[in-house]
Amino acid sequence: MKHLIALSMKYIRRQKMRTFLTFMCITLSAFILTTICTYGSSLYTSLYNQSLQEDGTWEVDISSWVEKSKDRSKAEDIIAHHAVVDDHFFSDTDNMMISSDEDSTAYSCFEISDGKNRTTAQSISINNVSGNDALLGKFDKMDFSIPENAFSSENKILVPAAIKDMGYSEGDTITLTIRPYTGIVDENADIVKQARAQLKEKYGTEYCKGDKRYEGLTKEERKKAYNGTILKYLRSKMRLTSDAIPLTDMQYGKPAELTFKIGGFVSQGIRFFGDNDFIIINNSDEKLSLKELHENNPEIEYESAPLTRIRLTDNCDYDEALEMLFKDLGFNYDTQFLDSFEFPHYENNLLLALEVKSPYAMYQMMAFIVPILIVLLIGWFIARFVIDNTFEMAVQERSTHFAAMRIMGASKTQVAFVVLYEALFYCLTAIPLGMILAVIVCRMCFSSLRKSGIEICEFSAKPLFLAIAAFLAIIALFISAYTSAMWASRKLSPAEALNFGKPKSRKRKLRKRKSKLNLSSRKWLRRYTKKNIKASKSRFVIATITMALGVLMFTFTVLVGTRFHSDIGPLNDEFNSDFYLQYIAAEPEKPLEEPDRYFKDSSIFSEYYVNSVTFLSLNDADGSGRIVAEKLMRISRTNDSGPSGLIQLYAIDENEYNDKGVDKLTGMSYEEFRSSKGALYNNSVYGKETIIDEDTHLPKKLFDESYTDLGKGYTITDYNRYEFRVIGKMSSKLMDHALIIPVESASQYGLDHFDIELKVKDSKHYDAAMEKINGFRENADCFSFADIYMSVTGLQSFVGAILKIVFSFLISIWLVGILSMVNSVNTSVLNRSRELMMLRSVGMSRKQLRKSVMLETIMFSSTAAIIGNILGIGFYMLTLWDDMKLKYLFSVPAVAALSICINILISILAALPAIKNLNNVESIAQAAND
Repeated sequence: MKHLIALSMKYIRRQKMRTFLTFMCITLSAFILTTICTYGSSLYTSLYNQSLQEDGTWEVDISSWVEKSKDRSKAEDIIAHHAVVDDHFFSDTDNMMISSDEDSTAYSCFEISDGKNRTTAQSISINNVSGNDALLGKFDKMDFSIPENAFSSENKILVPAAIKDMGYSEGDTITLTIRPYTGIVDENADIVKQARAQLKEKYGTEYCKGDKRYEGLTKEERKKAYNGTILKYLRSKMRLTSDAIPLTDMQYGKPAELTFKIGGFVSQGIRFFGDNDFIIINNSDEKLSLKELHENNPEIEYESAPLTRIRLTDNCDYDEALEMLFKDLGFNYDTQFLDSFEFPHYENNLLLALEVKSPYAMYQMMAFIVPILIVLLIGWFIARFVIDNTFEMAVQERSTHFAAMRIMGASKTQVAFVVLYEALFYCLTAIPLGMILAVIVCRMCFSSLRKSGIEICEFSAKPLFLAIAAFLAIIALFISAYTSAMWASRKLSPAEALNFGKPKSRKRKLRKRKSKLNLSSRKWLRRYTKKNIKASKSRFVIATITMALGVLMFTFTVLVGTRFHSDIGPLNDEFNSDFYLQYIAAEPEKPLEEPDRYFKDSSIFSEYYVNSVTFLSLNDADGSGRIVAEKLMRISRTNDSGPSGLIQLYAIDENEYNDKGVDKLTGMSYEEFRSSKGALYNNSVYGKETIIDEDTHLPKKLFDESYTDLGKGYTITDYNRYEFRVIGKMSSKLMDHALIIPVESASQYGLDHFDIELKVKDSKHYDAAMEKINGFRENADCFSFADIYMSVTGLQSFVGAILKIVFSFLISIWLVGILSMVNSVNTSVLNRSRELMMLRSVGMSRKQLRKSVMLETIMFSSTAAIIGNILGIGFYMLTLWDDMKLKYLFSVPAVAALSICINILISILAALPAIKNLNNVESIAQAAND
């Protein structure tokens, strides 16, 4: 046995080129299979993370079962202590809401009082929760409309901070009396008289909608009047809370009482006024309810929403566990379980499929599982054919050696073991190397995905997936080695070995045709090359298919990439903010003070804007509407001027002023603009209604950028009596029909809410940016946040990471095809060495020999390039089926030509090893001539 191993190692050491080609083909085959399995493992883990984060760890929602049970408390107790239930979460939310007519002066609300102090709210909610809230996902917790940290409190009743303002602290017992009430705004109150005076000063009349005397106003006076009720004015303009609004003619509903021990306080979160909702979170065993309040006041809207989520134990069958639980709750499984109308239950299908628990959930995921299995199967067949082709050629080259072994007494088994020992060597060296390289490449690609902002993407090389890859690679290797070993041991006789090839399965009839050997004819050289290719059809097909797959992926990827760049590139230049925040400035006259502390760091944020926008109603009494329509507008819009005409007021900071080119357009720096204490009127270069170009998907520029200095300018006012001195008009990329003012002057015109637009420098700074944003949201009065990072900066990083994944497949498959081609041509030269010697002896030149080899490799690569290009362009055209545009086709000829040129260049380089083998033929032929 040792001498057979030594003989195998001798062949491996001596035939360096063959060993290298075989080693690389097997390494790349293992690389392809491991890459598919590792991406599958990482994708599985990423989806699992997404499911846990967004949906939670619950498996079944059986809220309807609990709701339909005779005794809800008993049903919850059965579920909590049932043998098949591993974990549970119960929630019972009572909600009552009262609303007021927007066109009326009547105001309705809930009064919450302890007998001495009171607060008010238009909505009251009691959330009774118990069990493990870790079963819930991010979106479930958002549906509760309560702070997430409220779930972490155990056996406590949490109340709004308004109760704390009444003088209570944690641990106190409180009795709250809740009752609805309705009242009319008290016109005799000082605050209402003050509001009426403001209305008269700003709008020319103190009356507005809902007032009795409003109907007696003239048509002109109604146009000037405040477009809302006195109640709306008190709430929105004078910022009065619900309990501060003076009311008269009070009518109260029937009260209800709640008595409990305070376990802690929670903030209601940022709301428009902060007093609309009164939310109690009950994590204790004591149940609180609004049923009594609803029974006392049935006319008020009431809603009860129970929620029951469970997770079943892992050591029992999923369907049997559900059946057992359903029966133990007192229901008939045969007649009621499948009644989706009366007894629906909702499953967390993604989690159940990933945990391989529910056959139905796995069936639902088949559309996702089947493509991965198909890709894995295709990868295995590629590996199988490539390795088989490699071993076949390796055995053919040594056919004389195997025949000599048989003559010297070696048995068929011993000859077969020589080949199988070589396979064992590659199994212990090439396959582990290919798997290690695949894991490293996959780790780099998934790290790029995570850095692009997709936090759920996690690299994972699970042992099961790696074992599948190793098993498939080893099976492909030993099946190929076994077929070649059996041929070498059973079917190869000493006489057949002299032919340097496999025996033919059937004899061909000799054709009676005169042989014409014209070595100087170009046609003869082409015919000779075609004959050699036909003699090794299987090798040619395998090499062509693998190379064609590489060309297909290259062509398709580049074409899709160019289309993506043409569509997304301009959009990134136009819409380039990753984050949008809205906040109310603590000091409106210093709107940049708070944001600057967090976002001014240019090493993290490449763009940072603070702006504010509102609408102004132009005052027609002093001719402001006419000035705008006739003097400032590009095209007079008579319908937009006048008492009800609107114009936008847009406050911008220095960064936006400079980045949008306003400084260059006007010739005025931002500091000069601030010191002028004036405003600029802007007509958008995109016109009144933005038109999107169908080709570029960008707004069409209808006008050129321009600026006109108005000298002393025009003074215009709105119905709030704010004055604006317009010192210039321009046509720029800023919003249309807008007055542009410095953001530092926004507070002078009643603006205290501001927008922040941020763009991250690159994907590496995403985490640092989120840390800054979260810090700002915690410490500032931020009431809105939008994260569109994955649509701008993150999208570029994401595409780059996807390209890495695609190119890892592309390069590996392309290399396999190239090595198969090198193998085929090199083996062909060696197998035809006597034939080539004969041709050289009868006058074939050295140049013609090289041409024949070069032409063979070019025919290999050109065939693969043509097939790959046709398929790649075909798949690309399918993606354009619903959006066919001429600009998407411009890159097709260039990409096709590029892939063909690359393939031809590769074929020329691949022919070099075979050309070197011609030296042996040259030396033998020279000796024969001498």
